[in-house]
Amino acid sequence: MNKDNDTIVNWKRYALILVFAYLLVYILPLGVRPVIIPDEARYAEIPREMITTGNWVSPHLNGLRYFEKPVLGYWATAISMQLFGSNNFAMRLPSALAVGLTALGIFLLLRRVTRRPQTALNAAMIYLSMLGVFIIGTFNVLDTLFSFLLTAAFIAFYYYFYETDPKKRLLQLILLGVFCGAAFLTKGFLAFVLLAIVIAPFVIWQGRWQELYSRGWIALLAALVVIAPWSILVHLREPDYWHYFFWEEHVKRFAGEDAQHPEEAWFFLMVLPALILPWITQLPVALKGLFNKKLPEHDDTGNLYKFSLLWFLIPFIFFSASHGKLPTYILPCTPPIAIMLAIGFEKYMNTKKAVGFNVATVLMAVIYIVFAVILVLVQNGVIGEPVWYKNEAWKWVALVLALLAGAVLLLYSLRSQSMNKRLTVQAASIVAVMLLLTVALPRQTAESKMPAAFLQEHADKVTPDTILISDDIMIHAVNFYYKRADVYMTHSGESKHGLSFADSKHRLLSGDRFKRFLNEHQGKDRIVFTYHADADAYFTPMMPSNAVRSTWGYFVLWYIPLATES
Repeated sequence: MNKDNDTIVNWKRYALILVFAYLLVYILPLGVRPVIIPDEARYAEIPREMITTGNWVSPHLNGLRYFEKPVLGYWATAISMQLFGSNNFAMRLPSALAVGLTALGIFLLLRRVTRRPQTALNAAMIYLSMLGVFIIGTFNVLDTLFSFLLTAAFIAFYYYFYETDPKKRLLQLILLGVFCGAAFLTKGFLAFVLLAIVIAPFVIWQGRWQELYSRGWIALLAALVVIAPWSILVHLREPDYWHYFFWEEHVKRFAGEDAQHPEEAWFFLMVLPALILPWITQLPVALKGLFNKKLPEHDDTGNLYKFSLLWFLIPFIFFSASHGKLPTYILPCTPPIAIMLAIGFEKYMNTKKAVGFNVATVLMAVIYIVFAVILVLVQNGVIGEPVWYKNEAWKWVALVLALLAGAVLLLYSLRSQSMNKRLTVQAASIVAVMLLLTVALPRQTAESKMPAAFLQEHADKVTPDTILISDDIMIHAVNFYYKRADVYMTHSGESKHGLSFADSKHRLLSGDRFKRFLNEHQGKDRIVFTYHADADAYFTPMMPSNAVRSTWGYFVLWYIPLATES
């Protein structure tokens, strides 16, 4: 394939276009989609309570101790909410910024290693255009910040490993430790594990295993300096924190038979193709380029793609071995995929052949078309049940058109002789789908996962002295939208440990306690009770005759007024 004018491409212009696309796709729509329960509401409420109480050391959720994660992710969200307000945009901004910083790190690494800015831009573009990266990166969870900090730590290590200047090597070791410590403060001991299981084999592979103990202590010391202040403070305030956090959130989550979110070992093999769309069909092409021994290595890319292979493969196997699994867990595996794709495409380009790339491009276009056809068949009742309601036809029609437009773009790209232009078009082919996923979600999803509008509609019933009760599905949305951290619970859910403390046990109204509580407070206090409709048959017979019921989708709210209001 001819390089066209790739060697004289104005890469700064392309960089500006990529930054603009990132702002358009990732940042501007952050506030559009309603909050999704339970995760987004939970990770918004904890920072809100930090701001309200002034307790930035010990995480609390619904006023209860919540020891499942350290604090850095909560701090980032709390700072964002203080700057931009307690809203959807602010709660998601740290996640989206983490994605952008990860892309920047990928760019800087490849620019330094390859000394070709266009290759570095391709890697950053590939990363930002991965569908899974977009979905998780515009969602209020901790995984994107954790993934960025791990990526930064891996990059610092790689800089150290091939640096010759002693002062710069020392700086990179310190940065490795700082980013590792920050990753620990986001999701815990997993940061040390993931870095160790990648770095140690690579160092041994390169025959420099002595550096693990002769220099490794510098990075470890830097990490401990970052971790120690908060770790000591939280221990002094909550002596039970570290016992629970280590055994329940690490050992049992990884190896326990009762781990949260249990899945089969092959689960992530099913998740990965969707996570890296639209690049899954091009992965074999890139790998062929990477391992083509007939081609000379470019600069230091040979060592980089070998490191990237370990960076992807070992954590992927580690997460697959864990009993508990969620699609977000393997997000740290996506940056090395972007790096290998960019390097592999560049090497493949030097074979002067385009057959494999063309076939992969056509296959991706066919996948788009198949998805569009399936969507049409589903919405017309030929396959399964329609996802969108009849009055939402514009949503699924727009998605069908976006998929078909993506296919057309891919097929059109075959006319270009420039690899860089083809990669740009392939990245652009998914942009319309990404934007529509923000505004075209089915109302059925809103009615089961997005209770914000329903709760706000009834906000006038909630005064400071109103008693609030909720199940474990809706509770954190109730916390966040009613600005209350004293909600009684009918089920413990993820607050099981927090409810085990003597000063918090009274907040759980399970079984007969719920009915006795209603009888005790009926007529004396205003009560608002919310829950998911799955429990409707159980709770409805217990409601007093003067209770007023409201529903929307799968959400139920009962208002029990004072006796004088009946």
